Amino acid sequence: MIIKYIIAILLFSAIILFHELGHFLLAKANGIRVNEFSLGLGPTIIGFTKGETKYSIKLLPFGGMMEGEDSQSNDDRSFQKKSVWARISVVAAGPVFNFIMAFVLAVIILGNIGISAPTVAQVEDGYGAQAAGLQAGDEI
Repeated sequence: MIIKYIIAILLFSAIILFHELGHFLLAKANGIRVNEFSLGLGPTIIGFTKGETKYSIKLLPFGGMMEGEDSQSNDDRSFQKKSVWARISVVAAGPVFNFIMAFVLAVIILGNIGISAPTVAQVEDGYGAQAAGLQAGDEI
């Protein structure tokens, strides 16, 4: 029973991580300082700093933090000081990455299990399917 909860948490964490990765990559591409890239909020479970960014895993499965995202900052590389289009791209990147992840997973799943062709179960007398010559068991 507990394994279901662990799997759900892991899947939820993977989705959030990919979403946050979208924000992170576009922030870096637009020259915005990213103070912390984390999977989660709250107390840090494990983390390290590389360059100006702290990478960490935290207790609650949400979020990350950019310079100037939620408070005023005098840094020229803060979120607030970037152009409107740069900020829009950073904000939109998370949902766009969600769509990319969904598309890639759908392709993988359909590639592995395939799709089944619709099959005619029965043909009613006097309808167009009968006139077209369809018979029960035909694949469309």
